Amino acid sequence: MIFTKQDSHTRSNSVFGWVLSFVKPYRIWVFICILASVLVAVADIWMGVLIQSMVEYTSDFDKLVRIALIILCLTIVGFFSKYFITYSAARFSARAMRDLKNKMAAHLEQVPMSTMDKYHSGDLVSRLTSDAQILQSFLQQHFYQLFYLPVVFVGALALLLSINWKLILFSVAILPVAIAVTGAMSRPLQTYAARMQDHLGQANAIAQDTLSGIHMVKAFRLEDVMYRKYEAGMQQVLKNGILAEKKRAFMTAPGILLFSAPILFFVAYGGYLIQTGELTLGSLVIFSYLLHFIIEPLSLAPVLFAQVQETSGAAKRLQEICLQPVEQNDLPAISVDPKAVPVQFENVTFAYDQTKILDAISFALPKNKTVALVGASGSGKSTILKLLCGFYQIEPGEGCIKVFGHSLDHWNLAALRSHLSLVSQDTTLFPVSIAENISYGRLDATRDEIIAAAKAANAHDFIMELPEGYETRVGERGSRLSGGQKQRIAIARAILKDAPILLLDEPTSALDTESEALVQEALENVMRDRTVLVIAHRLSTIKDADEVLVLEQGQIVERGTHFDLLAKGGVYTRLYQKQFATEEQGVLAAEGV
Repeated sequence: MIFTKQDSHTRSNSVFGWVLSFVKPYRIWVFICILASVLVAVADIWMGVLIQSMVEYTSDFDKLVRIALIILCLTIVGFFSKYFITYSAARFSARAMRDLKNKMAAHLEQVPMSTMDKYHSGDLVSRLTSDAQILQSFLQQHFYQLFYLPVVFVGALALLLSINWKLILFSVAILPVAIAVTGAMSRPLQTYAARMQDHLGQANAIAQDTLSGIHMVKAFRLEDVMYRKYEAGMQQVLKNGILAEKKRAFMTAPGILLFSAPILFFVAYGGYLIQTGELTLGSLVIFSYLLHFIIEPLSLAPVLFAQVQETSGAAKRLQEICLQPVEQNDLPAISVDPKAVPVQFENVTFAYDQTKILDAISFALPKNKTVALVGASGSGKSTILKLLCGFYQIEPGEGCIKVFGHSLDHWNLAALRSHLSLVSQDTTLFPVSIAENISYGRLDATRDEIIAAAKAANAHDFIMELPEGYETRVGERGSRLSGGQKQRIAIARAILKDAPILLLDEPTSALDTESEALVQEALENVMRDRTVLVIAHRLSTIKDADEVLVLEQGQIVERGTHFDLLAKGGVYTRLYQKQFATEEQGVLAAEGV
């Protein structure tokens, strides 16, 4: 099976290049934000020049009025520029994060199961929420500073150098030391931030596990156990958060001292220059005004660098997901030959994390026939169904799976799955109405077709007894329904899909006797005139199967009909005596035999 490479959003070598690829479509708002930032910087510098002029032309009333009007205009420009900084940053950051989250959600749906198994769903949700929020906050609150601070710093420095280069150099001489010290002190922040987000993801995973399994948590009195796990995870979040804040706080005191030093130097040396006549009062005023625009960018640089480090850690966690390869869904459609053998496994070998599960499995599933898989737990039965669905990849040289004569490597996986219907023991229902859950089998189905499928699945009667009928919402994972009811809705969904190949993964194994009988009857309806591969749980299913495959330690050790295998007295006979003999005795007793 082939996995595709990433698109332009995921190919960037730089994590910030990757982030900016989501910002790029909103470049007009980025441009407005940058332009407004530059205008604010220019207005701040120009304001200093005008203040100097007001000091030097105190006797010229008309000129003072003109200067005051210009200052008023600059104030208005600055006001609207700051508004557009905030508004444009909010627009492009919110839209970029929306696109990033949409991209991640779409990407996750195409990631193969082998990759999904590496992540906990709670951690993935944390990346989509907490990490994305860190990224959006940076774009919205700090992005403009990357442009405002350099412009205002260069402008102020150039102007002050032209007025008196000795005073400015003397005043800022200590700043390189301050930058070096605070920069060195901020380096661990990315590590602390990344650890904090990792532990937050783990804590969210524990919370999600607890909530989804709350019935078992309460039944086994695991509240304290799960709480202690969550508490330990949040303690690690707190620990790394405190370490980060301690580092920031530790940076504050020396930062204030180091970045306040230029003001002290300026006052002392500036006063001396005035006494010697090298500096005018107007020049001293503009110095005192513009020195702030030199100190502020330099003092904020380490803080901004720390924000970049923290944001980089969050962005890497997001990018990691989007760098995962996806399933192959862009191959051309395959023309299906209705006479071809629906399913063929040819010497298929498969391993999970170096643990061999299947070893040279070969069998065929003929059209409109039923093949049953039996074997002890862990023998590889469910793995065969998962491989057939394309959930996992067979390594090159480890065999071949063919569907209607075509290798899975040549199939568009979305098209492949349109030929398959899966009903498993772990029923998945979504927190929407019963009608919508059934309609997921075929989205364009009419209400009459949905009802017909429900009737065939023995679900219509219990649905109509519910207060809202087909519009009843089933709750998270179908929590408002019984196991048998959920399973019959899943079967109705499979009936509505009407796929030629039906895969059954022990769909009645967890049901009581009454529910099992209703579900089994529904299964017999859906199995009629279809090609069926079933992991057998009921004896009746095995007896009616055209062929039974007996698996042991990932190999097919026996094959044949139920009665042929019993006559051999081998592995199947032992499984039968252990698992099915009691069931058969119960059936005979019920029939009075």
